[in-house]
Order: sequence, then structure tokens, then C-alpha cells
Amino acid sequence: MAAPQPIPARAKAGFPTRLLINPVTNSVGTTPTKILNNNPDRIFWLVINLSANDGYIGWDTLVASNRGLYLPANGGYASASIEEDGELVIYEVWAINLNAAGIYYIVEVEKI
Repeated sequence: MAAPQPIPARAKAGFPTRLLINPVTNSVGTTPTKILNNNPDRIFWLVINLSANDGYIGWDTLVASNRGLYLPANGGYASASIEEDGELVIYEVWAINLNAAGIYYIVEVEKI
């Protein structure tokens, strides 16, 4: 069955969008790792820490346990939306894991 017309997400945004999964990497190390590139067309992102170690995300290479958003192990997450967070959603995002590298699940929605 086809999606209703207009597609609700497109109607809300006013333009077509697409979903990208792990657009840069899904592996986060114990040193700062870029997980999202600067993207002026991005309207939403979601980062989920799937690893067994706590981690942090931030907006530059200085991300650390005392300078970032905490993402607890085994499902901790953070998100940013253009509607709630404004231009914050378009900037690069960096991550770091404590103790050992791990896997993150990262999605972004961007204008096409």
C-alpha cells in the first residue's frame, strides 16, 4: 500500500527528506571520533550508544567526560532536532567512549 499523499513528514517539513544510517562511522574509540559531519541540510539526528562502555558526545575534538553530553552504556542516547535545537543540529558531532571502543547507532534526517 502506498503512503498517504502527501507524505506526513514531507508535509510537515515542506520538502522531501531522507534517512542516513551511520553516515560517517559506527565505531567510537577512546580518543575523539567524528560521528557526524557538518551538514546544513540536516534537520534531525539521533545517536545511540550500543556499547558496554559509557561515552560522551560533543561538538569538537575536545569532547571528554568533563566536556560533553553523557551517553550511558547499553542504549544511552541523545538527539537534536531543527525545531527544538535550532542550528545546533547542523554542526559536526564528535564522540568518545570510556575504557574501550564500542559501537554506536547513528541516524540523521536531511533535506534532499
